[in-house]
Amino acid sequence: MNIDKFIARLNQRQKEAVLHTEGPLLVLAGAGSGKTRVITTRAAWLLSRGIPSDSILAVTFTNKAAKEMRDRVMSMIAGSNSKPPLISTFHSLCLYILRREIDKLGYRKDFTIYDTSDQHSLLRNILSEIKFEDKSFKAENIMERISMAKNEIAIVRGGKSSDPDDLEIISDAVSPKYHEAMKTLNALDFDDLLLLTLRLFRDYPAVLAKYAERFRYIMVDEYQDTNRVQYNLVRLLAGKRRNLCVVGDDDQSIYGWRGADPGNILDFEKDFPGAVTVRLEQNYRSFGHILGAANAVIKNNKKRMEKSLWTERGDGPKVNIFRAGDTDAEAQWLADRIELIKFEDRASYNDIAVIYRANLFSRPFEEAFRRKRIPYTVVGGTSYFDHREIKDLASYLKICANPHDDLSLLRVVNVPKRGLGPAALGRLIAFSKEHGITLLDACRKSGEIGDLGDKIKVAASDLARLVDKYASLFKTKKEMNKTFRALIEEINYRDYLHELHKNPQSALKRIEAYEDFIRSLAHYESQEQAPSLQGFLEALALTDLMNEKDEKISFGVTLISLHSSKGLEFPVVFIVGVEEDILPHKKSAGDIEEERRLFYVGITRAMKELYITYAVHRQKYGKNVPSNPSRFLEEIPDEVVTTVSRFEPEDPAQAEKTAESFFANIQAMLGK
Repeated sequence: MNIDKFIARLNQRQKEAVLHTEGPLLVLAGAGSGKTRVITTRAAWLLSRGIPSDSILAVTFTNKAAKEMRDRVMSMIAGSNSKPPLISTFHSLCLYILRREIDKLGYRKDFTIYDTSDQHSLLRNILSEIKFEDKSFKAENIMERISMAKNEIAIVRGGKSSDPDDLEIISDAVSPKYHEAMKTLNALDFDDLLLLTLRLFRDYPAVLAKYAERFRYIMVDEYQDTNRVQYNLVRLLAGKRRNLCVVGDDDQSIYGWRGADPGNILDFEKDFPGAVTVRLEQNYRSFGHILGAANAVIKNNKKRMEKSLWTERGDGPKVNIFRAGDTDAEAQWLADRIELIKFEDRASYNDIAVIYRANLFSRPFEEAFRRKRIPYTVVGGTSYFDHREIKDLASYLKICANPHDDLSLLRVVNVPKRGLGPAALGRLIAFSKEHGITLLDACRKSGEIGDLGDKIKVAASDLARLVDKYASLFKTKKEMNKTFRALIEEINYRDYLHELHKNPQSALKRIEAYEDFIRSLAHYESQEQAPSLQGFLEALALTDLMNEKDEKISFGVTLISLHSSKGLEFPVVFIVGVEEDILPHKKSAGDIEEERRLFYVGITRAMKELYITYAVHRQKYGKNVPSNPSRFLEEIPDEVVTTVSRFEPEDPAQAEKTAESFFANIQAMLGK
C-alpha cells in the first residue's frame, strides 16, 4: 500500500490533519477546502500503519457521502489485503448495533423502521381511537412536536409567554400512546434508531464497552450538523481512548430547526481538553471575489471560530447583484441571463443552479424557463417512496418481514379489495386486542370469531395464508425480486391499478413505478453478499430518510433550496429573492446568525460566477407588495461587486437615452 503519493498531494494543513492520529482532533474545514480528501486519506493512513479496519469508524450524514468515502479509501488501498473500515451514516451505525442488541430493551430483532408517512398513519389511528376530532390539529404537526420532545429540541414560541400551547399539550398527551403502539408493532422511527442506541449505551455498560473497544479510531464528518443525541453517542464511543477526529465548519451549521447544535463544534476544545485544532482555509472551488463576498458576510457572526477562505485560482468575475422591479421581472431577467451565459461562455444548462430560500419560490422561474424552453430540474419534489403504489407494495414486504406490523397489514388488507370492510376489520382488531395477539394472528384465527360472516372468515384467513406463504419464500428463495413479482401477480395488482385509475396512461405510470421498485430489489440483491428482505427494507428506509440528492437524474438548470444545496457546487449560481423577511426569514428573529450562515452556504456553492437578485416588489398572496433588500447584501464589500442594471428602467426618457447610446456604440463598432 503506497499511501505516500496521496499524502504528497495534500497541502500543509491537510497533512497535519491526516498525520495526527492519537488524541482528539478538530479539523475546521471551510467550504471547498477538501475535507473529504482529508478524511479518506486519514483512514487509509491508519490502515497503512497496521490499524485493523474493524477498529476504524467514520460517520457522515448521507449514504451517498459514505459510499463516496468508501470508494476513495478502497482506491487508495488497492493492492493491499486491507478491508475497508466501517463508513456509515449515524442512522446506519445505530441500526447495525440495534439489530444485534435491541432484545435487551424488550424489542424483537426483526423490527420494522417506520418512515414519516407510517408515523402519521399510526398517529391518525391513535387520534381516531381516542375520538379526538379537532381537525385544526394535524397529525404531521403533532408528530413534529413528539419528535422535538424526544430529541429535547427547544420550541421557539412567539410572544413573551413560555407556557405550553395547545399543540404541545395534545402532543404530550398522545406521546405515551404513540410509543406504546410502536413497541407493540415492533417498529422504530428514525429518532428511535439514535435514542435507543444511546439508551443501550447508558443502561448496558457492557454493550458500550464492546463497541468502544472495537472502534478505537473514530472520525465524524459534518460535525456542525450533529444534535445532542449524536454528540452523546460520539462521546461515549470515544471513551477514555479519546481518539476522536471531528471534521466540520461552524459557518455551515444550517439545520438548527431539526436539532443540529453548532455548540457541539464550538465547544469541542472545551469538551476534549488538549485537543489539536487544524484550520483548512485554502479553497479549491471558488474564485477570489466569490470568497471575498463569503468571508465579508460570515465575519459578522459573533458565535463562530475564526477562519478566512482564500484561493490560488485568482479573483475571477465579480459578484453580480441585480435589482428587479418585481417577481416576474426577476424571473424573466434570470432566464435571459442564462441564455446569454450559455451563448457567451458555451456553458451547459447542467452547470447552472438557481437557489432560493424555500421550494415555494420556484414557480415564477419554472414559468420563465418554460416560456424560453430552458430545460430544468426541481430538486425536492415528492419523494418516490411517497407514491401510493410504492407504499402499498412496501407494506406487503414489511408485513412479510415483521408479523407484528399491524399498521402495514391494515394498509394492504383491502389492496386489492377483499371484502374486509370497516365492520369486519373492527371485529378482527377487537379480537386481536382481546387475546393479546397480532392482527395477522387474528386473521389466522378468523374461524374462531363467531360474529364474522363465512365469506369474511375466508377472506381474512386467505390474507394470512398469502402473507405466510411469501414470508417463507422471501426467507428461502434466492432471487427475492422474482418472489416479489410473483406476489404482485398473485394479488392482481396490475388490474387493481387499472381499476383504480380509469385513465390508462395514469395506470401505466404507476405500473412503471412498481417495475422500478422490483428492479431496485434486484439491484440490491446484486450488490449485497448476504441479501435479505429486512436488509432491503432498511436500505429503502434510510435512503428515504436522508432525502439523498442524485445529481445523475438532474437535467438542465437545477432549481434548489438553500438547505438542499449544501454539499453541492455549480460553475454558475443565482441566489434569488435575497430580501428581508425571506433571507433572513421573517420567523428567524431569534437566530439571525443561522440565516447568515444559510446565505454563506449559498454563496460558497458558486465556482466561477455568482449572481444575487432581489425584487422591489414581491408577489405574495396574489398581490405585489413592497420588498426591501436583505441586510446581508450591505455586508458584501463594494470591491467584489458589480451591479447589473435594471431589467426595465422606470423612467421612459432614460430608457430612450440608453437605447440611443447603445445604437451609437454599435455604429461606432461597425465604423459607421
